[in-house]
Amino acid sequence: MEDDRVIDMVTLNRKQVGSSWKIETMALEQALTLLEAKGLAIAEVIHDDNMQVDSILHQHNNIVSQKDLWHKCKNVMSKFKELLHEKRQSPNDSIVECAQKIAQVVVFSIAQLKDYCRDNGLQQTGSKLQLVQRVLVHLKLPEAGANTEIQCQRPFKYPELAAHDLTYKLKSWIYRCTKNAAVRGDTTPQLLTLDIHNAANHWTRDHSTCRILPGVRKCVTENWSAGQMCKYLEGGEPHKAVADFLKKYITENKMKCYVRARENFISETFHSVINKFATKCIHFDASHTARLACAAMDWNENIRREVRAVYHRASNETVVRCRAKTNKALVDMTSVWKTALANRVFI
Repeated sequence: MEDDRVIDMVTLNRKQVGSSWKIETMALEQALTLLEAKGLAIAEVIHDDNMQVDSILHQHNNIVSQKDLWHKCKNVMSKFKELLHEKRQSPNDSIVECAQKIAQVVVFSIAQLKDYCRDNGLQQTGSKLQLVQRVLVHLKLPEAGANTEIQCQRPFKYPELAAHDLTYKLKSWIYRCTKNAAVRGDTTPQLLTLDIHNAANHWTRDHSTCRILPGVRKCVTENWSAGQMCKYLEGGEPHKAVADFLKKYITENKMKCYVRARENFISETFHSVINKFATKCIHFDASHTARLACAAMDWNENIRREVRAVYHRASNETVVRCRAKTNKALVDMTSVWKTALANRVFI
Protein backbone atom coordinates (compact mmCIF):
# COMPACT_ATOMS: atom_id res chain seq x y z
CA MET A 1 0.00 0.00 0.00
CA GLU A 2 1.38 3.34 -0.99
CA ASP A 3 1.78 6.01 1.64
CA ASP A 4 0.02 9.24 0.63
CA ARG A 5 1.39 11.33 3.48
CA VAL A 6 3.28 14.47 2.47
CA ILE A 7 6.53 15.20 4.27
CA ASP A 8 7.24 18.89 4.85
CA MET A 9 10.82 20.07 4.94
CA VAL A 10 12.12 23.29 6.44
CA THR A 11 15.26 24.61 4.73
CA LEU A 12 17.18 27.74 5.62
CA ASN A 13 20.49 29.23 4.58
CA ARG A 14 22.78 31.83 6.04
CA LYS A 15 21.47 34.59 3.77
CA GLN A 16 17.96 34.24 5.17
CA VAL A 17 18.84 34.35 8.88
CA GLY A 18 21.93 36.57 8.80
CA SER A 19 24.46 34.15 10.35
CA SER A 20 25.07 30.40 10.41
CA TRP A 21 24.71 30.01 14.19
CA LYS A 22 21.06 31.18 14.00
CA ILE A 23 20.03 28.55 11.46
CA GLU A 24 19.34 25.78 13.98
CA THR A 25 17.13 27.87 16.25
CA MET A 26 15.23 29.53 13.39
CA ALA A 27 14.64 26.17 11.69
CA LEU A 28 13.36 24.71 14.97
CA GLU A 29 10.88 27.55 15.47
CA GLN A 30 9.59 27.22 11.91
CA ALA A 31 9.32 23.43 12.17
CA LEU A 32 7.39 23.61 15.45
CA THR A 33 5.00 26.21 14.01
CA LEU A 34 4.46 24.13 10.86
CA LEU A 35 3.82 20.87 12.73
CA GLU A 36 1.52 22.45 15.30
CA ALA A 37 -0.47 24.13 12.52
CA LYS A 38 -1.07 20.69 11.00
CA GLY A 39 -2.41 19.41 14.32
CA LEU A 40 0.55 17.16 15.12
CA ALA A 41 1.22 16.80 18.85
CA ILE A 42 4.95 16.95 19.60
CA ALA A 43 5.81 14.99 22.73
CA GLU A 44 9.61 15.09 22.73
CA VAL A 45 12.50 16.74 20.86
CA ILE A 46 16.03 15.29 20.90
CA HIS A 47 18.86 17.69 20.07
CA ASP A 48 22.53 18.38 20.68
CA ASP A 49 23.82 20.21 23.73
CA ASN A 50 22.45 23.57 22.57
CA MET A 51 21.19 25.89 25.29
CA GLN A 52 19.25 28.10 22.84
CA VAL A 53 17.29 25.13 21.51
CA ASP A 54 16.63 24.02 25.08
CA SER A 55 15.27 27.46 26.00
CA ILE A 56 12.92 27.43 22.99
CA LEU A 57 11.54 24.02 23.96
CA HIS A 58 10.99 25.14 27.55
CA GLN A 59 8.53 27.73 26.25
CA HIS A 60 6.32 24.82 25.13
CA ASN A 61 5.14 23.13 28.33
CA ASN A 62 3.92 20.03 26.51
CA ILE A 63 7.27 19.24 24.83
CA VAL A 64 9.94 17.26 26.68
CA SER A 65 13.47 18.46 25.92
CA GLN A 66 16.08 15.71 25.78
CA LYS A 67 19.73 16.05 24.75
CA ASP A 68 22.03 13.62 23.01
CA LEU A 69 23.82 11.43 25.54
CA TRP A 70 26.94 11.12 23.36
CA HIS A 71 27.54 14.86 23.37
CA LYS A 72 27.16 14.94 27.16
CA CYS A 73 29.72 12.18 27.65
CA LYS A 74 32.04 13.86 25.16
CA ASN A 75 31.98 17.13 27.12
CA VAL A 76 32.43 15.34 30.45
CA MET A 77 35.42 13.40 29.08
CA SER A 78 37.12 16.57 27.82
CA LYS A 79 36.60 18.27 31.20
CA PHE A 80 37.84 15.18 33.05
CA LYS A 81 41.02 15.09 30.95
CA GLU A 82 41.71 18.67 32.00
CA LEU A 83 41.35 17.56 35.62
CA LEU A 84 44.07 14.93 35.20
CA HIS A 85 46.78 17.36 34.08
CA GLU A 86 48.62 20.18 35.74
CA LYS A 87 47.58 23.70 34.81
CA ARG A 88 49.51 25.02 31.82
CA GLN A 89 51.57 28.06 32.79
CA SER A 90 51.86 31.17 30.69
CA PRO A 91 55.18 32.27 29.16
CA ASN A 92 54.73 35.57 31.03
CA ASP A 93 55.15 33.84 34.41
CA SER A 94 58.36 34.29 36.36
CA ILE A 95 59.09 30.56 36.09
CA VAL A 96 59.57 30.87 32.34
CA GLU A 97 61.59 34.05 32.53
CA CYS A 98 64.24 32.31 34.61
CA ALA A 99 63.94 28.92 32.89
CA GLN A 100 67.09 26.89 32.44
CA LYS A 101 65.82 24.13 30.13
CA ILE A 102 64.24 24.08 26.69
CA ALA A 103 61.51 21.73 27.93
CA GLN A 104 60.06 24.49 30.06
CA VAL A 105 59.35 26.57 26.97
CA VAL A 106 58.31 24.03 24.33
CA VAL A 107 55.27 22.87 26.33
CA PHE A 108 53.46 26.15 25.66
CA SER A 109 50.80 26.36 22.98
CA ILE A 110 51.20 28.35 19.78
CA ALA A 111 48.73 31.00 20.99
CA GLN A 112 50.68 31.49 24.23
CA LEU A 113 53.98 31.74 22.35
CA LYS A 114 52.50 34.34 19.99
CA ASP A 115 51.23 36.35 22.98
CA TYR A 116 54.72 36.33 24.46
CA CYS A 117 56.26 37.40 21.14
CA ARG A 118 53.72 40.21 20.77
CA ASP A 119 54.33 41.50 24.30
CA ASN A 120 58.09 41.53 23.76
CA GLY A 121 58.15 42.92 20.22
CA LEU A 122 59.11 39.66 18.49
CA GLN A 123 57.87 38.32 15.17
CA GLN A 124 54.66 36.28 15.62
CA THR A 125 54.59 34.33 12.34
CA GLY A 126 56.04 30.89 11.69
CA SER A 127 55.74 27.35 13.00
CA LYS A 128 55.74 26.39 16.65
CA LEU A 129 59.43 25.40 16.48
CA GLN A 130 60.32 28.83 15.06
CA LEU A 131 58.32 30.57 17.79
CA VAL A 132 60.09 28.46 20.43
CA GLN A 133 63.47 29.44 19.01
CA ARG A 134 62.61 33.16 19.16
CA VAL A 135 61.48 32.86 22.79
CA LEU A 136 64.64 30.93 23.72
CA VAL A 137 66.86 33.57 22.09
CA HIS A 138 64.98 36.32 23.91
CA LEU A 139 65.40 34.49 27.22
CA LYS A 140 69.10 33.87 26.39
CA LEU A 141 68.69 30.11 26.46
CA PRO A 142 70.15 27.49 24.07
CA GLU A 143 68.22 27.41 20.81
CA ALA A 144 66.08 24.40 19.96
CA GLY A 145 67.42 22.39 17.05
CA ALA A 146 65.47 21.11 14.08
CA ASN A 147 65.20 17.65 15.67
CA THR A 148 63.89 18.95 18.99
CA GLU A 149 60.75 17.09 20.00
CA ILE A 150 57.90 19.47 20.77
CA GLN A 151 56.30 18.27 23.98
CA CYS A 152 52.55 18.78 23.89
CA GLN A 153 51.67 16.66 26.91
CA ARG A 154 51.42 18.31 30.28
CA PRO A 155 52.47 16.48 33.46
CA PHE A 156 49.75 14.54 35.27
CA LYS A 157 48.29 16.10 38.38
CA TYR A 158 46.70 12.80 39.47
CA PRO A 159 48.75 9.86 38.12
CA GLU A 160 46.41 7.39 39.87
CA LEU A 161 43.49 8.48 37.71
CA ALA A 162 45.49 8.43 34.48
CA ALA A 163 46.97 4.98 35.19
CA HIS A 164 43.55 3.32 35.40
CA ASP A 165 42.21 5.14 32.31
CA LEU A 166 39.26 6.44 34.29
CA THR A 167 38.31 8.89 31.54
CA TYR A 168 36.74 6.15 29.42
CA LYS A 169 35.50 4.26 32.47
CA LEU A 170 33.59 7.39 33.50
CA LYS A 171 31.99 7.56 30.06
CA SER A 172 30.88 3.91 30.34
CA TRP A 173 29.61 4.58 33.86
CA ILE A 174 27.41 7.48 32.73
CA TYR A 175 26.08 5.46 29.79
CA ARG A 176 25.24 2.48 32.01
CA CYS A 177 23.55 4.53 34.73
CA THR A 178 21.47 6.49 32.23
CA LYS A 179 20.46 3.41 30.22
CA ASN A 180 19.46 1.53 33.39
CA ALA A 181 17.35 4.46 34.54
CA ALA A 182 15.59 4.59 31.17
CA VAL A 183 14.89 0.84 31.22
CA ARG A 184 13.38 1.13 34.70
CA GLY A 185 11.25 4.06 33.51
CA ASP A 186 12.69 6.27 36.23
CA THR A 187 12.66 9.89 35.03
CA THR A 188 13.76 11.49 38.31
CA PRO A 189 17.06 13.31 37.81
CA GLN A 190 17.80 13.14 41.55
CA LEU A 191 18.28 9.37 41.53
CA LEU A 192 20.25 9.42 38.27
CA THR A 193 22.56 12.13 39.60
CA LEU A 194 23.14 10.18 42.82
CA ASP A 195 23.86 7.04 40.80
CA ILE A 196 26.53 8.81 38.72
CA HIS A 197 28.05 10.51 41.77
CA ASN A 198 28.41 7.05 43.28
CA ALA A 199 31.30 6.42 40.85
CA ALA A 200 33.64 8.38 43.13
CA ASN A 201 33.03 5.96 46.03
CA HIS A 202 32.60 2.95 43.77
CA TRP A 203 36.21 3.17 42.56
CA THR A 204 37.43 3.06 46.18
CA ARG A 205 35.47 -0.19 46.80
CA ASP A 206 33.00 1.70 48.97
CA HIS A 207 29.55 0.29 48.05
CA SER A 208 27.55 1.80 50.88
CA THR A 209 25.68 4.02 48.41
CA CYS A 210 25.14 1.11 46.01
CA ARG A 211 23.23 -0.82 48.65
CA ILE A 212 20.70 1.93 49.31
CA LEU A 213 20.02 2.66 45.63
CA PRO A 214 17.11 0.69 44.16
CA GLY A 215 17.46 -1.47 41.05
CA VAL A 216 20.40 -3.33 39.54
CA ARG A 217 23.70 -1.49 39.71
CA LYS A 218 27.01 -2.00 37.97
CA CYS A 219 28.79 -3.13 41.11
CA VAL A 220 26.42 -6.08 41.44
CA THR A 221 27.57 -7.62 38.16
CA GLU A 222 31.27 -6.89 38.63
CA ASN A 223 33.63 -9.29 40.35
CA TRP A 224 34.74 -7.45 43.47
CA SER A 225 37.05 -10.13 44.82
CA ALA A 226 39.50 -9.57 47.63
CA GLY A 227 42.45 -9.48 45.25
CA GLN A 228 41.06 -6.75 43.04
CA MET A 229 42.87 -3.44 43.39
CA CYS A 230 40.87 -0.27 43.92
CA LYS A 231 41.34 2.67 41.57
CA TYR A 232 42.53 5.06 44.26
CA LEU A 233 42.56 5.33 48.04
CA GLU A 234 39.44 6.44 49.83
CA GLY A 235 39.64 9.93 51.29
CA GLY A 236 42.75 10.84 49.31
CA GLU A 237 43.24 13.80 47.00
CA PRO A 238 42.25 11.89 43.81
CA HIS A 239 39.06 10.67 45.52
CA LYS A 240 38.13 14.19 46.54
CA ALA A 241 38.97 15.52 43.07
CA VAL A 242 36.66 13.02 41.33
CA ALA A 243 33.84 13.66 43.79
CA ASP A 244 34.10 17.44 43.37
CA PHE A 245 34.27 17.05 39.59
CA LEU A 246 31.07 15.00 39.45
CA LYS A 247 29.24 17.43 41.75
CA LYS A 248 30.20 20.29 39.42
CA TYR A 249 29.43 18.77 36.01
CA ILE A 250 26.74 16.18 36.90
CA THR A 251 23.93 18.15 38.50
CA GLU A 252 20.20 17.47 38.77
CA ASN A 253 19.40 20.46 36.58
CA LYS A 254 21.63 19.14 33.78
CA MET A 255 20.74 15.45 34.02
CA LYS A 256 17.00 16.09 33.66
CA CYS A 257 17.70 16.35 29.92
CA TYR A 258 19.27 12.87 29.84
CA VAL A 259 16.94 10.73 31.97
CA ARG A 260 15.45 9.09 28.86
CA ALA A 261 18.91 8.10 27.52
CA ARG A 262 18.20 9.51 24.07
CA GLU A 263 20.66 9.60 21.17
CA ASN A 264 20.28 11.43 17.86
CA PHE A 265 22.73 9.32 15.87
CA ILE A 266 20.05 8.77 13.19
CA SER A 267 19.96 12.46 12.28
CA GLU A 268 23.76 12.65 12.51
CA THR A 269 24.16 9.80 10.02
CA PHE A 270 21.55 11.43 7.78
CA HIS A 271 23.86 14.46 7.61
CA SER A 272 26.52 12.23 6.05
CA VAL A 273 24.00 11.23 3.37
CA ILE A 274 23.26 14.92 2.69
CA ASN A 275 26.95 15.48 1.96
CA LYS A 276 26.69 13.13 -1.02
CA PHE A 277 24.17 15.44 -2.69
CA ALA A 278 24.88 18.85 -1.14
CA THR A 279 28.36 19.10 0.29
CA LYS A 280 28.98 21.79 2.90
CA CYS A 281 31.98 23.10 0.95
CA ILE A 282 29.75 24.36 -1.89
CA HIS A 283 26.63 26.50 -1.57
CA PHE A 284 23.72 25.44 -3.83
CA ASP A 285 21.20 28.25 -3.97
CA ALA A 286 18.74 27.09 -6.60
CA SER A 287 18.94 23.31 -6.21
CA HIS A 288 19.45 23.01 -2.46
CA THR A 289 15.87 21.89 -1.70
CA ALA A 290 15.97 19.32 -4.52
CA ARG A 291 19.27 17.97 -3.25
CA LEU A 292 17.87 17.57 0.27
CA ALA A 293 14.87 15.72 -1.18
CA CYS A 294 17.23 13.36 -3.02
CA ALA A 295 19.12 12.76 0.22
CA ALA A 296 15.84 11.93 2.01
CA MET A 297 14.88 9.46 -0.74
CA ASP A 298 18.31 7.87 -0.59
CA TRP A 299 18.01 7.54 3.20
CA ASN A 300 14.57 5.90 3.00
CA GLU A 301 14.98 3.71 -0.08
CA ASN A 302 15.41 0.51 1.98
CA ILE A 303 12.33 1.02 4.18
CA ARG A 304 9.85 -0.91 2.04
CA ARG A 305 12.21 -3.69 0.94
CA GLU A 306 11.01 -7.15 1.94
CA VAL A 307 13.08 -9.32 4.25
CA ARG A 308 14.25 -12.49 2.49
CA ALA A 309 15.87 -14.21 5.48
CA VAL A 310 17.07 -13.55 9.02
CA TYR A 311 20.45 -14.86 10.15
CA HIS A 312 21.47 -15.25 13.79
CA ARG A 313 25.01 -14.19 14.66
CA ALA A 314 27.33 -16.25 16.77
CA SER A 315 27.97 -15.01 20.30
CA ASN A 316 30.43 -12.15 20.34
CA GLU A 317 32.23 -11.48 23.62
CA THR A 318 34.16 -8.43 22.46
CA VAL A 319 33.88 -5.32 24.62
CA VAL A 320 34.97 -2.88 21.94
CA ARG A 321 31.81 -2.97 19.82
CA CYS A 322 28.50 -4.67 20.50
CA ARG A 323 27.00 -6.23 17.37
CA ALA A 324 23.37 -7.04 16.71
CA LYS A 325 22.26 -10.61 17.40
CA THR A 326 20.46 -10.95 14.06
CA ASN A 327 21.22 -9.90 10.51
CA LYS A 328 18.54 -9.38 7.85
CA ALA A 329 18.94 -10.19 4.16
CA LEU A 330 16.74 -7.94 2.01
CA VAL A 331 15.19 -8.75 -1.34
CA ASP A 332 17.12 -7.33 -4.29
CA MET A 333 15.56 -4.30 -5.92
CA THR A 334 15.32 -4.39 -9.71
CA SER A 335 14.68 -0.66 -10.07
CA VAL A 336 15.30 2.20 -7.69
CA TRP A 337 14.38 5.86 -7.72
CA LYS A 338 17.90 6.83 -8.79
CA THR A 339 17.56 4.98 -12.09
CA ALA A 340 14.19 6.54 -12.82
CA LEU A 341 15.47 10.01 -11.95
CA ALA A 342 18.59 9.57 -14.07
CA ASN A 343 16.55 8.37 -17.07
CA ARG A 344 14.20 11.36 -16.78
CA VAL A 345 16.92 13.98 -16.36
CA PHE A 346 19.86 12.75 -18.42
CA ILE A 347 18.25 10.66 -21.18
